[in-house]
Amino acid sequence: MNSSSEGIYWLVGQATQATSDASTWLDSQSITAVAILTLAALVQSTVGFAAALFGLPLLMLAGIDLMSAVVMIITAMLPQNFLSVWKLRDSIQLKEVLLPATLRILGLPIGIMGLGTVLTWQPERLDQVVGLIILLVIGLQALVGIEWKNAKRWYWMLITFGGSGMLQGLSGTSGPPMVLWVHGQRYSADHARAFLFSMFISNYLPQMVLLYSRFGERVLEAAGTALLSIPTVLLAANIGTHLGSKLGNQRLKPITYAFLTLLALRSLLAPFFA
Repeated sequence: MNSSSEGIYWLVGQATQATSDASTWLDSQSITAVAILTLAALVQSTVGFAAALFGLPLLMLAGIDLMSAVVMIITAMLPQNFLSVWKLRDSIQLKEVLLPATLRILGLPIGIMGLGTVLTWQPERLDQVVGLIILLVIGLQALVGIEWKNAKRWYWMLITFGGSGMLQGLSGTSGPPMVLWVHGQRYSADHARAFLFSMFISNYLPQMVLLYSRFGERVLEAAGTALLSIPTVLLAANIGTHLGSKLGNQRLKPITYAFLTLLALRSLLAPFFA
């Protein structure tokens, strides 16, 4: 057999192996990721938050690293955010979101630097960090009912949206600080939702550029998996919107908080499970 034939056989063998590996990954991890992202969209559209809180620990439990999980969540939720902003476009003004969005984007690099650091830790320790973040943001979310008379002051905007940007870069769980600030403005329900969805949209492209510059092709691979979930995510979001209107927050939020707390505790106790 000549060298040319040997080379062809080698290439065919490599391609076959790569196809087999990709097929195995697609059948297991990708399908699991799509299912989790769909459930995360259902939760978020039903109760108004918690896509990342719900999705992160489950994606990591499925064997997906924190960075890829963050990319999958922000990519899968992007179409839902765009549709929501379009529906609520009469409730928001560009000048209102410009400064908060800028502060969030400025906080992103710090969060992504932190993400690069924690990814070097042992998996069990990383699970514990995620668990602590979930408990922190659950605690912040629980404060929404408290009146916040000084929310408009410049230093609260800096802390709220700069800190939200850092949380977004680190874990994608940036909603609760902004929810507190929005509550302090006494926005209407539609105004608040339009503002929050606008914030989520504004940081997507800068975050993806920063992630790609730090982690390379892995970011695109994770985004590609998330794109597979978009049809089911949009379907789940539509179902969740109607479900939330029918059942009401008073029934759904306690159940959601309880489930998220269980996920957080499971992450905190990861060394014992290992």
